[in-house]
Amino acid sequence: MKKTGTLLIGFLLLNLGIAGAADVKTGERVTLSQDAPHNVYVAGGKVNVNAKVHGDLVGAGGEIRINGNTQQDVLLAGGQIRLDAQSEGDVRILGGEIRISQNVKGDLTVTGGQIRIDEGVIIGGDLIVAGGEVKLNGDVLGKIHIAGGKLYLNGNVEGGIEAKAGFIEINGRVNGECELASQKLILGDKAFFAGNVKYWTKHHSPSFSGKLADGVKATYHAGLKTDWLDQDYDMGDMSHKIKRGVGFFQIFSGLLMTFLLIAFGDKMFTRYSGQASKNLGPAFGLGVMLLIGIPIISGVAFVTIIGIPLGVIGMGAYGIMMSMSVALPAVIGAYEWRKLKDQNWSRGGITLVAIGLFLGLRLAAKIPVFGWLLAFFATAVAFGYIYMIIRKKIEPSAEASNQSDEDKDGEDFV
Repeated sequence: MKKTGTLLIGFLLLNLGIAGAADVKTGERVTLSQDAPHNVYVAGGKVNVNAKVHGDLVGAGGEIRINGNTQQDVLLAGGQIRLDAQSEGDVRILGGEIRISQNVKGDLTVTGGQIRIDEGVIIGGDLIVAGGEVKLNGDVLGKIHIAGGKLYLNGNVEGGIEAKAGFIEINGRVNGECELASQKLILGDKAFFAGNVKYWTKHHSPSFSGKLADGVKATYHAGLKTDWLDQDYDMGDMSHKIKRGVGFFQIFSGLLMTFLLIAFGDKMFTRYSGQASKNLGPAFGLGVMLLIGIPIISGVAFVTIIGIPLGVIGMGAYGIMMSMSVALPAVIGAYEWRKLKDQNWSRGGITLVAIGLFLGLRLAAKIPVFGWLLAFFATAVAFGYIYMIIRKKIEPSAEASNQSDEDKDGEDFV
């Protein structure tokens, strides 16, 4: 039988990385109720960690709630995430709606979505945000670095702020130096700066009167203007042509990958059609672990001479995965649609539906935050689904009325 060799190698690399001293839990509902002496990997539709984790905590799911302290780093990805227990290490979160009610002793890194840090919370390191909206009611002992989105600061910052965002409102004390670039900059009654401030604003010129310590200056710097605000208008004609050419190549290669997946994988996708929608939570969690774990493990492998070949293989497998990051979810979605709607589509019909889904995902991925999260979710589910098939974690569907166009004696995709 034919095997998806490069993908399988990538999957095996991840398994080798987490199979050691670690607790792995997956399912539609996952609850950790006993203290874990090692690293913990959890994935599911709804995840609750109610016990102490002595190692790292890696979690993925639709809804995640952490009620137990973590002794080392935390890495979470999902929809709604609540961190209601203290973390001794760094915390990295990718998600939609995020709330933190307890201290983080290391750095806090957030990508996308909305984040709220409650009053009384102390971030011991830096706060790093890409996109989304941040409401900071607690204190940050390090620096704040933010790009895109909105920042509402009602707490205190020891290390200063470097922010380029659509909207910034400061109503707290900042002891370090600041570089602020925003379309709109608002200073509240409690805003106070103990370090020098450089700023640029497009729509509103704030007043620093009474908000600066003795000897501290606030100066307007046009050079802080964010390039991405006018990026599409300032680029030359040649740059636009290059971007269009790259876009056409990506679409063409994605469509070609769609055709190849259906041509060589029709029998497998037909046999397991209907299973992806029934296993969204576990598939998403496993997919997140793959997307995050393979590059991490490959990077670690590069550190030693013996591990360099494994690192090369791992990154090669990851490159193959990324080349299918849009085509594979579209193909799986087409087969799922045919199964759920009980349609008698031929391979040609499946191909047309997959192309439509492919183009739809490409367009959706251009929508800030929501589109990015949707594309990431679809990709993670797709790779997690394939992983579950290879590892036989799911059973084939009952004999479907829609048969594959391949001969029953033909070679299989996996």
